[in-house]
Amino acid sequence: MRGCLFGGAIGDAFGYNVEFKSLSSIRTSYGEGGIQEPEETDGLFVVSDDTQMTLFTLEGLIRGLGGKEENILEEIRLAYIDWLSTQNPPEIGWQSRGEICNDKRLWFLRAPGNTCLSAIRAGAHGTPINRINDSKGCGGVMRIAPLGLVKSWSEREAFDMGCRVASMTHGHPSGYLSAGALSCLIHLLLDGEHPRDALAQILPLLGESYRGEETIVALLKVLELTRSEQDATECVRKLGEGWVGEEALAIGIYAALRASSFEEALIIATNHDGDSDSTASIAGQIYGAWHGDGVLPSPWIGKLDIVDVMEKLVIEFLAAKGETIRAL
Repeated sequence: MRGCLFGGAIGDAFGYNVEFKSLSSIRTSYGEGGIQEPEETDGLFVVSDDTQMTLFTLEGLIRGLGGKEENILEEIRLAYIDWLSTQNPPEIGWQSRGEICNDKRLWFLRAPGNTCLSAIRAGAHGTPINRINDSKGCGGVMRIAPLGLVKSWSEREAFDMGCRVASMTHGHPSGYLSAGALSCLIHLLLDGEHPRDALAQILPLLGESYRGEETIVALLKVLELTRSEQDATECVRKLGEGWVGEEALAIGIYAALRASSFEEALIIATNHDGDSDSTASIAGQIYGAWHGDGVLPSPWIGKLDIVDVMEKLVIEFLAAKGETIRAL
């Protein structure tokens, strides 16, 4: 659980400074191998809107646990409005539902997606049935990992809840099905499944879903490329740039499967022409959920600018589930 959450935050910080740079520009700045580690800002690793929204997803989930699915969904929706209030406090005059929106370290615009902003301003009322737009941007999948942490759900429930939460803002099936797939993948990894075996269980769920073909094709391409001896950079290029949901998911899974270490997974997922912080965040979530927090460099965790906020939410999540809390 900690491996997933902190792995994602480190990946986000790793890719944030090069999010809008081409691979050639990254190599010009950092050398032929590209960026190799997160860059510090005033001694800290700064996370973007990806981790911000992941934390608000987690806070809403914590409030909703123990209730019905509809209650969980409503608490997460309200948490997203809390997040919006940190992006434009004067705009909506929102009475906050949660607590983390009062932490000024989250009051930064770190390249939030236009779809997330506009959909949440409208109330984030989208569902897979009543879709509010046709966006398949990666803003749904990049924030969804906490839904995979609920062990009491079945893989189908984790998939469905991931889809429903992402569809609050992203109405294209590839925008929310990729999120459902990641939520289900995280769930299965925490149960001890290998990612390849997990994908074998996820593909039928996508096959039963409306317009799931695009996400299926992306995941099948991942499985094909991980068996290839081609250079990892070329394989990532074939998967896309990660600006849309199915491509971001594919790059994150490919990097986690191809890498022999957490650091290598982030290097693969960051050094390309596209949405580097989202793809590296997803790769970090997957690799961390798969291997546990022991593979994460401890100094990197300690340098995250919101590390204590994350620790607090992990404790609250475990308490909400009624689990024994070990010293963190």
